[in-house]
Amino acid sequence: MMIEKIINKLFYNPEKMVSKSNYVECAKSTVLLKKFTIDFREKNNKVRVNIGENNMLACNLIFESSDGQIEIGHNCFINGSTQLISRKSIIIGNYVTIAWNVTIYDHDSHSLDYLNRREDISQQLFQYRSGKSIINDKNWATVNSKPIKICNDAWVGMNAIILKGVTVGEGAVIAAGSVVTKDVAPFTVVAGNPAIQVKDLKANIGNKLEK
Repeated sequence: MMIEKIINKLFYNPEKMVSKSNYVECAKSTVLLKKFTIDFREKNNKVRVNIGENNMLACNLIFESSDGQIEIGHNCFINGSTQLISRKSIIIGNYVTIAWNVTIYDHDSHSLDYLNRREDISQQLFQYRSGKSIINDKNWATVNSKPIKICNDAWVGMNAIILKGVTVGEGAVIAAGSVVTKDVAPFTVVAGNPAIQVKDLKANIGNKLEK
């Protein structure tokens, strides 16, 4: 299904949309599956989504502020119920496989300071009563955000969570249900909460790494 055919389903608030060309660049060879959505909750006049060639995507891309950038390379598969939530940057390389119900979140959503969180609650209630999105006018200056990068040929298992500032190395595997808070070395398997290395894949790959 091409992006032109689902444009009315892509946006959290379609009446505020400038145009798809202002926000999204998507190669025509990419397949956007039925469950694929993009949720822009605040306007911006720059391209914020770049999608390469020959992908199959059923994920949800979410922008809770006017900032954030998501880039998906070529030949990736991202399954349904997976959410990429960006305020800084999420970059996914080529030949990346991401299973269903994965959460990739490049910010903390709230401050560690309880007084700031009190302000968030008051602001959310005010916006709701005003008939607006509850994150409208949120004070993002108090929220820690760091880019996420998932390198070529990585595989992320179902129900995994990848948090801000993490780089997942080339060919790495994240086991189902893992919570990844630190960088993952290339060609390793990590598992658990918090995720730790449980296997080195280099011995299994042999001289393929040199090609």
